[in-house]
Amino acid sequence: MNLVDKLLKADVKKADELESGVFQSKRLAKILGEEGTIPVEIREVHSRRLNDIVSYQIRDNGKYDFSRSFDAKIMMCVEGIVSPNLRDKGLQEHFECDNARELCEKIFANEITAISDAISELSGVSDDDEEEIKN
Repeated sequence: MNLVDKLLKADVKKADELESGVFQSKRLAKILGEEGTIPVEIREVHSRRLNDIVSYQIRDNGKYDFSRSFDAKIMMCVEGIVSPNLRDKGLQEHFECDNARELCEKIFANEITAISDAISELSGVSDDDEEEIKN
């Protein structure tokens, strides 16, 4: 059986499924006054949106803009965190934030890079991929 035949027999819904995972947040536990960690549900980011986030860090002249790196990580978190829902208006109001990006920065603070990295890994992006491209 060739590849086309196999694809014609495949479950079409599997093509739309996103990888999911859990990030254990110490920061969220601290905010909630709990010991240990709190599970944060995360998921893969669609490739087109992932491309938008990555390209946000590139200036018009094609050079990487390090000053946009943290903002891109926040964007990755907003797209990839399922629970808590950072777009929930009630949650944003409670934490005195105007939008999901502000809420993400407020409640996850120094964990943003680790969460963003975990979401990137679910999305199929890793440091190993970057090394392969460089070589």
